[in-house]
Amino acid sequence: MKECRLAKEGETNPQKLLWRHCFGDSESYIDFHFAHRNKKDKTVILLDDEEIAAMLTMIPVKTVTPKILSIDTVMFYAIATHPDYQNKGYATQLMDFSNQYLRENDKHLSVLVPASKKLFGFYNKQGYSDGFYIRETQLTRKAINNLPICKSSKFTISAISPKEYNQRRNNQLEGRLYVAYADEDIAYQKKLSQLSGADIYGIESLEVQGCVVIERVNLDKVLIKEILLPAQAINGAIKEISNQLYALEYILRMPAYLGEHLEGSIRPFGMIRGHREIELEITPESLGYLGLAFD
Repeated sequence: MKECRLAKEGETNPQKLLWRHCFGDSESYIDFHFAHRNKKDKTVILLDDEEIAAMLTMIPVKTVTPKILSIDTVMFYAIATHPDYQNKGYATQLMDFSNQYLRENDKHLSVLVPASKKLFGFYNKQGYSDGFYIRETQLTRKAINNLPICKSSKFTISAISPKEYNQRRNNQLEGRLYVAYADEDIAYQKKLSQLSGADIYGIESLEVQGCVVIERVNLDKVLIKEILLPAQAINGAIKEISNQLYALEYILRMPAYLGEHLEGSIRPFGMIRGHREIELEITPESLGYLGLAFD
């Protein structure tokens, strides 16, 4: 017998086991996630003969339009089907239940970030379309050292609170199509960054003020998951980041409309689906930005 429903008290351990089977993370990281992110009333599970075969997490967010319209949205996160139950359509059933739940609870949109390129096709069949893009590039220390900057712009970088980060983030993205997060979501990202040996930061000069999310992959590699500044300030900010967090290689993710001179590639990052009638047209030309997927 199969059943889809919200998770209940006492079902955390089988969810952890499913997470380990699907994502391969360490027990310490899984414990960290369930301690800081998991909420039973935001987790949907699919049971097969009373065994949890699939699950997903629903994170309340907002989709903000260029006209500053804020739309109630849910991000589907950590969509997982146990290997023993794959290829049975369970992920589709799980999402059908979740989408119906959103309609009944007046949520207009859902967004998600596919874990791999091939999954974009699967989610297309579920009614999702590309809506959010990033520019991603890789830079060596030598390449960063050779970036031209304005000599009068000296940048500083320091760890900041989730609330301050969110304020700076929303200021930088104002007038764009983007996904906005609650302070508690940014607080979770801060914990993720700190767990890796980095943080969320404010970065500024006398002329500009922005923000950056950084995770350390290993001693030689740093991932800049989000950097939000005016275009003319990007080079100086990256140089200061490399001064503060030493590595041989830096992976940068930023909104698609930034960093053209850094080359790299623009790629679809997040997908979106409507659940109620709404006057919102999203096209590739919109270059919508999601940014933080807690991946």
